[in-house]
Parts: sequence; C-alpha cells; structure tokens
Amino acid sequence: MNFMWKLTGVLLIFALLLAGCSNTIVQPQESTSKTVEITMETNSPTPTVGLNELIINLRNEKNQPITGANVDISADHSEMSGMTMNGVATEQENGNYAITADFSMSGMWKITIVVQKEGIEYKKVLDLKIQ
Repeated sequence: MNFMWKLTGVLLIFALLLAGCSNTIVQPQESTSKTVEITMETNSPTPTVGLNELIINLRNEKNQPITGANVDISADHSEMSGMTMNGVATEQENGNYAITADFSMSGMWKITIVVQKEGIEYKKVLDLKIQ
C-alpha cells in the first residue's frame, strides 16, 4: 500500500509539472518588423546581352528612401545552370543603388537582391528578361 501512495504522489507531481508547462503566458510584444519596398529598373528599357546597369530603389514603410544599406546582388540564368554572377551595388542618391552586370546570354535571369541595414536583412527575387 505504501508503494501505491508513493507512485500516486510521483504521478501527481508529474501531472502538475506538465500542466504548469502547458499554460505558459506569452506577453504580446511590439512588432519590430519593418517593411522595405525593393524595386529594380535597368538603364535600358530593353536589357540586352552585355553590360547593363541595374538600379535598385529602396523605400521604407513611410515611402522614404533608405540610405546607408548594404545591397548584395546575384544573378542566375534560369535556363542554364551554372551561369551566375554577383556583386555589391553602390549607393547613389535618393535610396538608389546601382551595379553594372554583364549578362553573357539572352533569356530569363533571376535577380536576387539582399538588403542589410542595422542588423536586419530583406530579400527579394525578381525576373529579368535579357534580349
């Protein structure tokens, strides 16, 4: 009988511990996520094989230019694996960042833009057709 009481006590303590763990109160936290609008254009309305300037525009949630960011660009040919390039865009003015890319083949390219500022990272992938 003494064994049954001990076993019941241990099971009761175990059940209370499990119940305590499952009722964790989560305090609401202020959202620190910010939105960044990332757009891209080229120096030519119809990008062609060869050198093309990619112009990246960064805006915050209040539509103000984002300055002082690190903007990494990579390009992958969608139809031919292994054809890639990457580099860092340089800051221009008014939230614009530019990089000159040498597209060696026509077709669809996936442009990946990674923006880093103040320990936060934003990423956007865009398609670019090269003629």
